Parts: sequence; structure tokens; C-alpha cells
Amino acid sequence: MTSPVWIRGLNYAYGEGELRRPVLRDVALEIHAGEIVLLTGPSGSGKTTLLTLVGALRAMQEGECQVLGQQLAGATEDQRVLLRRRIGFIFQQHNLLGFLTAQQNVAMSLELDPATTERERLERAGAMLAAVGLGDRLDATPARLSGGQRQRVAVARALAGNPGLILADEPTAALDRVSGQEVVHLLRDLARSRGVPILLVTHDPRILDIADRIIEMEDGRILPGSPLD
Repeated sequence: MTSPVWIRGLNYAYGEGELRRPVLRDVALEIHAGEIVLLTGPSGSGKTTLLTLVGALRAMQEGECQVLGQQLAGATEDQRVLLRRRIGFIFQQHNLLGFLTAQQNVAMSLELDPATTERERLERAGAMLAAVGLGDRLDATPARLSGGQRQRVAVARALAGNPGLILADEPTAALDRVSGQEVVHLLRDLARSRGVPILLVTHDPRILDIADRIIEMEDGRILPGSPLD
């Protein structure tokens, strides 16, 4: 179980009693270092729920899920918080703070590191923004950036803390074709250069070419033909 993500027998349901609705059923998945795995499937198939469990955003119910060496079955909230700090998250809605500049938004992701000063955080944020092609927009607020540029800031924020894993949920859904492809190819290149695995949920057929593997889900299960390794 040395892979960054290792899952076996994962089950998850919403509600209780007669209202209990299974969402994930006997899911098994393994993601290797530097690998890009896309999760596809119809709405309601369990993709986002699986992503949030891997990201330690919700507690496990049944099965095993080891992420970056942390077993999430039985993990405490404190353990899950510590794990979340080692994961970079990118969502459809970039969730940037409108009153902060691009550089300040990225630097915020580094504030939990007590070993860095504010100046060091801003310098690292500036370097990361330059890496995503926004070195000339450090002082721009989100309102002054295009949708594609805002998502680039979100990519920079996710990668600034040198995470061990990137989780992305529909990162291109709100972007046009050109901006969407630019963002995911940038994410791929930056993550691969660092050996960071990516688990990305998408309905977007335009970005399938970035994947090392495509995992299809339906009714809470990984479909046959979607390999573990």
C-alpha cells in the first residue's frame, strides 16, 4: 500500500433507516505517483462523493482508504485536517476571495506553515503565479481576471504548498474550450514536473487526452474495464 491513494471495499451512503441511500458500492481504486486519473460518469454516480472521501472532507463509513500514508478508516477529525493540508483542491467555482489580489489569494494557502514569513509566502505565491502565466497580474483582484485566469490562480493556489495529491472537481465546467484546455494542460505539466498525482472528476470530453487512465462510474460502482492499476 505504497501508492498515494489506495482504496478497497469502500461503501458510503446518505441518510439513515428507510431514507438510507447507498452512493458508493464496493469501490476499489489505486493511484500512483505522478499519475493523472479522470473520474467520469453520469450525474449521481458517486464521483464527487468519492473525491470528498479521498480528500478527507468527510468521514469514512465502510472499507479502507489510505491517502498519502494516512488510513482514513477510523481517522479522527484532527488527523483528517492534517491530511487536508497536504492536498491541493481545485473546484469548478474557484472560490477566490474578491477583496484580495491574485498574489494574496495564493499566499493564503501557505499561512498554515508557521515556518514561513509573510514576505516568503508572497514571494512563493508570485513565483507560482508566474509559473501559470500570470506573473504580470499579481496585483489584480478576481473581478479584473477572466474566467480562465481565475482558474489559473486556483491552480497556483493548489500547487503553492507542494501538495502530495491534487483533487479537482469539474475544473473546466465554467470555461470555454480554449481556456479549459489551457488550464488542464497547465495543471498536468506542473503536476507531472513535481511527480504529484491528480484525481479529477469531469463530464468534459474535451480534456480526456490529459489522462493516464479514465475511470468510469455508474450507480456508485467503478465499471468493469476501469483497471485498478
